[in-house]
Amino acid sequence: MRLIGSFEDPGYVALSEAALAFFDRRTDLQRRGVAFSHGDGDTPGKVSTDISLVWIDRSDPEAQGLADVIMRGVSAGLKRYLAERPLFLSCCPERSLFVNPIFNLQRYAPGEGFHSWHCDWNTSDEATEPIRRVLAWILYLNTVPDAGTEFHWQDHHEEAVQGKLAIFPAGLSHVHRGRVSQTHTKTIATGWINAGSLDAYVARLAAG
Repeated sequence: MRLIGSFEDPGYVALSEAALAFFDRRTDLQRRGVAFSHGDGDTPGKVSTDISLVWIDRSDPEAQGLADVIMRGVSAGLKRYLAERPLFLSCCPERSLFVNPIFNLQRYAPGEGFHSWHCDWNTSDEATEPIRRVLAWILYLNTVPDAGTEFHWQDHHEEAVQGKLAIFPAGLSHVHRGRVSQTHTKTIATGWINAGSLDAYVARLAAG
């Protein structure tokens, strides 16, 4: 069974519509996107406009409300992913996985995208604990023709279809990049699934 899982559901479509409306409305939260992959020469690896969401941050009720729905939706998708691949969890460190509560909404205008091949696992020392990432996820918030996610080793293109949740390994086995549209804007929600438990992760964040 392939390790690139995709799940479509009317609930994910409704979530996508809500996230799009939130992105359009909350220009105060929009920032230039960042990535650890820097591209080649003068070409940045990623060009986007992002909103960061932190599920454990209650200071902005609207943002936290959306983050909560996304957390529940991706967690449900993770449960389905693991049910289809029972061996996967038994081979994971700690035999436990959780949706990291820090994730992003990302908008790519025509010609923008995550141009460079990359994976979601790295050894940087930052709050999302990249070294503990086991899986990554993408929720496509709108349908864009021929502008989904390309997986290099798998020779696979995951189409960008509104309400589709894709879950896939974060490591080097699944190097990927965004397929760039020159005519359409693409918006996604994306984040990671880490080894361990959510409670233990939140405790480490609180301890500083």
